Amino acid sequence: MLPTPDGNHPRRWLTLVAMTGSLSMIFIDITVVGVALPQIQSDLGMSDVSLQWVVTIYTLAMACLVALGGRVADLIGRVPAFVIGVIVFALASLVCGMATSTEALLAGRAVQGAAAALMQPASGAIVISSFAPGSRGKAMAVYVGIPLLFMVIGPVLGGEITYAASWRWCFWLNLPIAVAAIVLTVFARPADRRSSSRRFDPIAAVLLLVGLPSLIVGVQQGNEWGWSNAWIVSSIITGIAALALFVRLEWSKKEPLLAIGLFRDRGLLANGLVLFLMQFALNGLVIHGSTYAQYVLGYNEREAGLSLLPLLLPTLIVVHVAGRLYDRVGVRAPAIIGTIGAAIGGAITALGAWMMNYPVIALGMAVIGAGVGFVLSPTSTDSMSRVPGDSRAQVSGLIQTMRHMGGTVGLAVIGAAVLLTRAQLGAGDITGAPTDDASRQAIATSVAIGYGFGAFACALAALVAITLHRRSASEVHA
Repeated sequence: MLPTPDGNHPRRWLTLVAMTGSLSMIFIDITVVGVALPQIQSDLGMSDVSLQWVVTIYTLAMACLVALGGRVADLIGRVPAFVIGVIVFALASLVCGMATSTEALLAGRAVQGAAAALMQPASGAIVISSFAPGSRGKAMAVYVGIPLLFMVIGPVLGGEITYAASWRWCFWLNLPIAVAAIVLTVFARPADRRSSSRRFDPIAAVLLLVGLPSLIVGVQQGNEWGWSNAWIVSSIITGIAALALFVRLEWSKKEPLLAIGLFRDRGLLANGLVLFLMQFALNGLVIHGSTYAQYVLGYNEREAGLSLLPLLLPTLIVVHVAGRLYDRVGVRAPAIIGTIGAAIGGAITALGAWMMNYPVIALGMAVIGAGVGFVLSPTSTDSMSRVPGDSRAQVSGLIQTMRHMGGTVGLAVIGAAVLLTRAQLGAGDITGAPTDDASRQAIATSVAIGYGFGAFACALAALVAITLHRRSASEVHA
């Protein structure tokens, strides 16, 4: 179906709803299991480190494979790639809900991440190509804002599901969303594009698939195996070396696996770094906030989910304001406002966690939520608006790789900091809510330190936005 004379696809809003549904599944599965983690740990007999992998392996698979997903979308078409990704994601969700062992659950989560990596860059490119330049800010506000709402509401929904039924339904809820996304895509008939090039870079793929997992495994397993363990040290060194070589090889290639050379554009580089750092902070806050509420504040699953609501309303309101602001003034102003706000909110949340004071935590979450709302939609829209239409799948893959790398590294680093602090304060693995004040304070202090890492990441994101963003909103491609 061809675009109308104004550059808009005739069924662009139906397309947007279909793509938004898919992204909602991806985002909600980052956080919906957060409140359910204690029940999952009890049912499957998992250690604290193994429990972290339930979340990390999902984001790790996305971070490693989203570049390949963008390339596959270029080769077979964005719509086929999207539909295949949705189907595989739904099947993997079914497997996760039926898992009776740690290994089965982690395998299902890894396949979920791989499927998300296939459908996400395709869906982003489909949306941005369905709207004319002057309407993209509003469209991307919906595309990013509603899934972000699902990500933030994930713990609330997960808490209700876990409390009323079982953690397994946290995964099975993806099935009707997947069916609806496919049906809407069939009716919307979005425009499709394929790349004429059939080249594939296996060396780059191997370096990425070796580098990032090696780094994350080393950071996340360090507390369990020991930081001086030869396997941990070699894993971290191998990961850093492989990723550095990957960047060097991909920087100047004409047809790279991941178009890192596009970061010669200072604005695009700023967007990528800002999304990396913000996702670093956000994933850690949501996941550890759910368990903190149960182990330190003594909340049940439902109450723990509701305790994260202060993130929700500010994000929901601000993301639409930010989309309209981007259409008028560009990305720099909302990015600076949002990152500074998130850094301040992160610091307040860390203080409240250490004090074991929920009202202070809630205030910090509200400030973070407003900051996140200002950042995510404008940076995503600006990134894909900086290149011609036939390069948008590559840019989507690049930006989503940065975002998911940030979330994965954040979970690993913040998780390692939390577990290391907890061990030093005398609180080991947790299989239930602590009964003594010393253990509760140890957990509170460890989570506060983790939140401090997140606040620092947001402050770095503000520095990036201030120093690198220069280009005006008018200097973008149609």
